[in-house]
Amino acid sequence: MKNTLEKRIILFAFAILLLTIAANSGMDIVGFRRDYVQALILRSQSLGLSLKTNIEKVIGLGLDVREITGLTERCAELVQSSPEIAYCVITDSEGKVLFYNDVSFSKLRFDIIKKALTTRLDQSIHLIGDEKEYYDTVTPVRASDGKQVALIHIGFSDDVIAQKVNRIILRSLIVLAIFFLISFSLVVIFVKKSIVQPISALLNGVKKVSEGDFEQRIKSLPVYEFDELAKNVNVMSEALKNREEEIRRNYQELENIHNDLHSSYLKLETLSLDLEKSEELYKSLLEDASDAIVVIDENEIVKMANKMAEEFFDLGSGEIVGLPLARMLAHIGTINAPVVHSFFQQAGKGKQVAEEIRFLRSGGVEVVGLIHANMVTIGSEKLIQAIIRDVTREREILFNLEKSATDLARLNKMKDSFLGIASHELKTPLTVIMGYAELILSDLPDKLDQNILEMIQNIANAAARLDGIVKDMVDISMIDEKRLHLRLDEVNVNQLVMDSVNELRFFVSMRKQQIDVELDEAIPSIKGDRVRLMQLLSNVIGNSIKFTPDAGKIMISTRSKYLLRSKQHPTSEPIPQVVNIGKDQHLYVEITVADTGIGIDLDDQLRIFDKFYEVGNIEEHSSGKVAFKSRGAGLGLSIAKGIVEMHGGEVWVESPGYNPEQFPGSTFHIVLPLNPVTGDGTIDYLNLLE
Repeated sequence: MKNTLEKRIILFAFAILLLTIAANSGMDIVGFRRDYVQALILRSQSLGLSLKTNIEKVIGLGLDVREITGLTERCAELVQSSPEIAYCVITDSEGKVLFYNDVSFSKLRFDIIKKALTTRLDQSIHLIGDEKEYYDTVTPVRASDGKQVALIHIGFSDDVIAQKVNRIILRSLIVLAIFFLISFSLVVIFVKKSIVQPISALLNGVKKVSEGDFEQRIKSLPVYEFDELAKNVNVMSEALKNREEEIRRNYQELENIHNDLHSSYLKLETLSLDLEKSEELYKSLLEDASDAIVVIDENEIVKMANKMAEEFFDLGSGEIVGLPLARMLAHIGTINAPVVHSFFQQAGKGKQVAEEIRFLRSGGVEVVGLIHANMVTIGSEKLIQAIIRDVTREREILFNLEKSATDLARLNKMKDSFLGIASHELKTPLTVIMGYAELILSDLPDKLDQNILEMIQNIANAAARLDGIVKDMVDISMIDEKRLHLRLDEVNVNQLVMDSVNELRFFVSMRKQQIDVELDEAIPSIKGDRVRLMQLLSNVIGNSIKFTPDAGKIMISTRSKYLLRSKQHPTSEPIPQVVNIGKDQHLYVEITVADTGIGIDLDDQLRIFDKFYEVGNIEEHSSGKVAFKSRGAGLGLSIAKGIVEMHGGEVWVESPGYNPEQFPGSTFHIVLPLNPVTGDGTIDYLNLLE
């Protein structure tokens, strides 16, 4: 036995050390290969972007990409500067090779893709090549009008990665061998000195005691636990000696008691028949129960497990019944078995237990059960009855919902942080670009070539458009952080609508659209920030212009209406409330903007007021400020909603649905109180009180 135990321990230590070190080295090598490939991909993409920038600058001067000289030499320089990079090839938009660093790559087929890979940044990389495989990164080159005129292919060979990984594997094997030999030697020495020798001494002593030599005593051992065991064996030997003498004295008494027990047995046999009937009824009820039921006695031995328990634990009844509770929990793969064991102990003390139990089925599938355990008494016997319900599916659904909510909250926080950071970082360089562009256009028009002036004008226009986006980002950031202050003044809503229409009249005529205005002259003036209300109407009307086809129609109307409003609830926020009124009728001004556009899907009618949200397929949107279905930053309607709510009002949209062929149209409703200081920011329900 000594040799068997020693071999098992040594073999187990050998296997654990080997698996641990090998697994760690394997994961390091796999991680290194992945990171090395990612690094080469990023380097290839960086080189491609650098070359793309140089080419697009030249193309912006009016040259065709085929007319650019020095690209072959530039490709060769890029490859020479990075030894891992195999090739640099420039093709036209149809895939025809224009320039390359080496003639051997001129016939490389980029359209035959063996495998498509995705980087951590969700960028597509292609694995190409017949005899030799390459990781190919593609960088499109576009003209000033956005049209793709060429493709830059920069790639590296799979052999480069294999060579690097082989060197790492060789080094890891050497380190593995040295570390393993040292660790295994220490384990062998420890096992022999601290485990095998004390066990051998204990075994010899126990063997003599088992043979009846109760005078045998085991000497002190160097290991504390084994020494304590040796002392207990010595105590047991002394107790066995005393008990042997006592047994002899009691033997005669037991013989007399046996006769009494025989007479009692006859009585118990009658009671046993009645008990069997009750037990059969109890078992039938347990067997047919819809939940898994396990019954355990006072000694923590499993007495019964019903059919549902067999199905739940994926084990037969014979594999469960008769086992001690601790072994049963280990047999079914219970996670955190000591805690679950304590649940049964609490139930054995008379407490009602309702907890979760988790265990692993064959194949590593985790199952969650809701356990209700309590103590039941049958005659003089106390049993613990545990009813377990499978709630795995419910817990998975709850976990997925919680994870989704956490991810959404994190993404929303990142989006809000992006607004403040991006607007702050873009302001200064934009101001410099716009200032220098305006200075050149106003003071140096006669000293520059006309083509250069046109390019500077394009730069100024693009900077102005980007400046508008930055201002929108600043506005939405200030609205989110409640730092946007209103300058309240008397505002004529009808005049405000006409000013907004006149401001956008040029775009309406450019799109050949018709705009009709129906104003109620009886509506009163409101208190509000005229500049912000103009921004609100411009965003809403501009949205209708963009999503209404050419020759379409936009209708704007104003009217007054009464609404029911609720008193605000107290809030812990340090910002003072704008309103605090009871539930009553209050006069509001409503502005409606209706169009004959493509409409809005029902699912999108609430989300269009979210930051950066774009309705429909983004690839179908066009560029341009008011072009049909033009794509913006997705902040206009979000800013509009923030301005309306700061005035104590409400904005929403109504539409039959999205249909780009029949054009069902959309109607935006803007409701503003007469005075935002006495208005209410929360509308319970909107209904016109005639």
